[in-house]
Amino acid sequence: MARTSKDGVRRARQARLAWWHRARFGLFVHWGCYSVLGRGEQVLLRDFMPLAEYRPLAERFHPAADWAERIADQAVRAGARYVVLTTRHHDGYCLFRTATDRFNAMETGPGRDLVGEYVSALRSRGLRVGFYYSLLNWRWRGFWNPRKYAADLPKMVDEVHRQVRELLTQYGRIDILWYDVAQVPGGMTPGAFGYRVRPVASSPADFYRAAKLNAMARKLQPQILINNRSGRPEDFGTPEQHIAPDAEGRAWEACMTINYAPNWGNIRHSLADKTAGQILYNMIQAVRLGGNFLFNIGPDAKGYVTARDRQALDRIGTWLQTHGEAVYGTSPTGIYPVPSQGPGYHYGMFTCKGHIAYFILFYYPGDYVIISKMGPAIRAATLITTGKRLKVEPMCNARWKISGLPQAPPGDLAPVIRIEFAAPPHILPFADDRWLDGDFGAAGVGAAAGR
Repeated sequence: MARTSKDGVRRARQARLAWWHRARFGLFVHWGCYSVLGRGEQVLLRDFMPLAEYRPLAERFHPAADWAERIADQAVRAGARYVVLTTRHHDGYCLFRTATDRFNAMETGPGRDLVGEYVSALRSRGLRVGFYYSLLNWRWRGFWNPRKYAADLPKMVDEVHRQVRELLTQYGRIDILWYDVAQVPGGMTPGAFGYRVRPVASSPADFYRAAKLNAMARKLQPQILINNRSGRPEDFGTPEQHIAPDAEGRAWEACMTINYAPNWGNIRHSLADKTAGQILYNMIQAVRLGGNFLFNIGPDAKGYVTARDRQALDRIGTWLQTHGEAVYGTSPTGIYPVPSQGPGYHYGMFTCKGHIAYFILFYYPGDYVIISKMGPAIRAATLITTGKRLKVEPMCNARWKISGLPQAPPGDLAPVIRIEFAAPPHILPFADDRWLDGDFGAAGVGAAAGR
């Protein structure tokens, strides 16, 4: 009975995740009243600002009327299939209508329900809707001094439950609930350098009553996907600023900024940014290993996408218009049985759909490329970037030579070769020295020779 129940939970999760696995690429949006300063989303604590100095930012926060439309359009141009917006960050400022806290967009400078505008813009463009929600609220004195302000603790948790309920009942269908920083009072938090921690004796999941919170979320939104940052594993893992598959084959999504940590919100002058090529590289690194890629932008105070983000994302989007089949709907195969470099890594990375492999060339080889340590037989190859059919020749050591490539890289960013195998591609193991004499096997039969 227990096994049947566990299998049922697993199948239900797989069904919920089906669209998300196909999507592969989402846009993360860190935006709030802190964007007025252009110094990142954690400026309250990192600059050690008293609340009397921080609160006025909300009155200076006046987003443009078309901010949500512009972000939705940017997501479409970039090729993202879903968007996740910070409905509340660690400062506790809510971009939505809430009865719990007057520090929100309806009752301060904007005078508008910004989350409602966001949801409407996404839906009109067929994008999936995600809500980021920080369980941590720095403005609670009880977080910093739980012994002195013990009465705050149940109020903090009640606020979380009430606000999540508001988010999941005011805007129709919501696809993703993306929690962050389930830290218990008195514990360490981002930016709290020098803080003498005295955490309460409770786990994050117990303190925030995460099981009850997530059960409520699933009752209100049965199809919703929930990440692993409430203290419970739920649907998917969230490696941050690096690519790392989750344990035990669970679904996962790498989130990353164009700049380097710790800034996710708007930075007016960022001097250490990733190139579009580096962003694409990280995306493919995640996708080839079975993960999703959630790329972040930090809009300015008006809610407009900054030039650096727009330029990089537009290049990614143009690349995806031609090469999207190498990303959307792909899944891991036997090419990468473990999260390692894998065959052909000195040229690039493979993604797969059934018996088709896509070779994304980040290190362009010139007029030909060699496919080694992979089987079964290759039937055909096409350079998607130009549409040209390529020549395929078998070689010793179970290798294949694919030739007819331009001498110089064609197009912008990484070219992609679509390779048709006789069956789903897999790595060819070897266990002796025969390859040094070219005796590993003829192309197409190396798998048998190597096993």
